[in-house]
Amino acid sequence: MGAAGCAQDDVADEGPRGIVLDLGGRVAVLDDINAKTKIVAERPDGTERLDVYRLTDSRQLASGQILGIQNGSVVAVDPRAPQKAVVLAPATSWFPATTENTVWAVTEEPAATACTGDEIPESVRARFTITEQAISGRPSGRTLTLPCGLQPIAETPLGILAQQTVRDVPASGNAKTAQTRIVVLDTNATAVDQVFDESATILSTAGSRLLWKQDECDGTTCVKAYDTGTKATTVPTCAKGSLVGRGVLDRTGRWYASAIQSDDGTHLAVLDLARNKCTDLGSNPSLSDNNDLNGDVAASWSRFNLLVLDARSGSLTSIDAESGKKVVRDQALDVTQGAQVWGALTK
Repeated sequence: MGAAGCAQDDVADEGPRGIVLDLGGRVAVLDDINAKTKIVAERPDGTERLDVYRLTDSRQLASGQILGIQNGSVVAVDPRAPQKAVVLAPATSWFPATTENTVWAVTEEPAATACTGDEIPESVRARFTITEQAISGRPSGRTLTLPCGLQPIAETPLGILAQQTVRDVPASGNAKTAQTRIVVLDTNATAVDQVFDESATILSTAGSRLLWKQDECDGTTCVKAYDTGTKATTVPTCAKGSLVGRGVLDRTGRWYASAIQSDDGTHLAVLDLARNKCTDLGSNPSLSDNNDLNGDVAASWSRFNLLVLDARSGSLTSIDAESGKKVVRDQALDVTQGAQVWGALTK
């Protein structure tokens, strides 16, 4: 079986192999993008309206393992046997550690009980604890509890990256939203060591790269990219429009898939942050209602292949970020609302 993302011409033309999907309640594998669908996990009895396999915060690591949150825990899925998810730890979210084959499981306690006596903005809803966990399922390592108002997002070579709620901002009616700044914490995650931006929201992180959008600002020039050891820079501009929504970085932090808003609708694009280049992949009607790549349009990186599934139409597309080659599956997949593409074989 060929490796997904292999640079050899004969394999690159065929696209990724062993593509793993959740078709909205059934787990399936495609030997290649145009292969017959093989269902490896059927919908359990009594779950006709549920998707017990759905992953949130899913991404594929360098090891090939696919990780995400499923039923209140962080789980690891081997694309060679995707019907068997290994439960690692209870978690509401997770992010990779800088140590290979290790992740951080994130849990939270309501601020009403965990932050009693602390003077914090009303929009702070929880206090977060992170626990280091091997993806093999071995016993966990370090556990760190962050101060109230700090939400952990990623681990970088500089330390734990977090969004810190600094004040409440009035919204419609009596509602309040949080103004956040982006910070790096000290070794024990007990204090802020460095501030990246005083008013911004993180869009995506991977490797040593992070992307954020400056608050109260619209357009591509408001999206900043930072790589450890360099200064923050504006991401590449796209000729037909500006970035919108929340996109997905590949595991190396080089390529960023996102939606762009143009005069003729919403397009899908891939930004090469190393070469300051935007590749416009054309209009996508399913992005018009939700510009984030985690709704009707699900996207996942498997090495340098971007896999895009349209959960409305069942269309599956593979884009090779290095060559720019785009392959669309000949026949639509049989999907239900919420279908996802998780990744592919990498070895």
